[in-house]
Amino acid sequence: CLYAAERVGVREVYRIGGAQGIAALAFGTASIPPVSKILGPGSRYVAAAKRLVSSLVDVGMPAGPSEAMILADRTADPRLLALDLLIEAEHGSDSAAFLVTPDPSLAERVAGLLTQRVASTPEPRRTYITDVFNHYGGIILTDTMEEAIAVVNAFAPEHLQLQVEHPFDLLGQLHHAGEILIGSCTPFSVANYATGANAVLPTGGYARTYSPVSVRDFLKYTSVVQVTPRGFVSLQKPVQVLAEYEGFPSHAQAVIERTATGEYNSHV
Repeated sequence: CLYAAERVGVREVYRIGGAQGIAALAFGTASIPPVSKILGPGSRYVAAAKRLVSSLVDVGMPAGPSEAMILADRTADPRLLALDLLIEAEHGSDSAAFLVTPDPSLAERVAGLLTQRVASTPEPRRTYITDVFNHYGGIILTDTMEEAIAVVNAFAPEHLQLQVEHPFDLLGQLHHAGEILIGSCTPFSVANYATGANAVLPTGGYARTYSPVSVRDFLKYTSVVQVTPRGFVSLQKPVQVLAEYEGFPSHAQAVIERTATGEYNSHV
């Protein structure tokens, strides 16, 4: 991160974090000036702090603890599914990790492999993963693939991986996910580190209304408008009619009196 910051010309970096870091950026301190935007993921405390200061600064999309969901059918490799379910779960005890499938045989095999994988994971990650599957993770078995897709859309996961026979046939039905990773060669870890897709994604169901962070989130736009005399003449009547209909006499009078002088008509 420091190398990337240097390459793009960033001159100030602050080593802060947590809710107190959000407060420092929003309100400023003796050494940190207040900022206009705070973007990026964090713990549940960071996410809560960002909501509290959202009236002061632009905090972008909500990005809290990691979430992973895998949609799989009978063609998926249960060994890879068990591996991939651990990726986001090892981030912390407040993460989420789910497999959604209509195949009961696949679900049973993955469950058995998960137990083995968790047992062989070193601490402290093993504790994190165990907490996740005890509280906010597991395998969701559905009756049909259509029901499985409905579960995914309702949850709106941060990361969604498709390990199905025909993934591109499902894309048009998957409306809510921070990112969609297609195929067994696209595990969450590869997306996090190496594909180039932004890994700062909406969590907590906010993939229904927010998109991944992009360059646009760091920009602010201002509309600049100029109407020419010819353009004014063509717009005068519609503006007058709409203003009078909505009960705004000053709106209407502003265009009526300009037209009455004849100044603008001479430019037509």
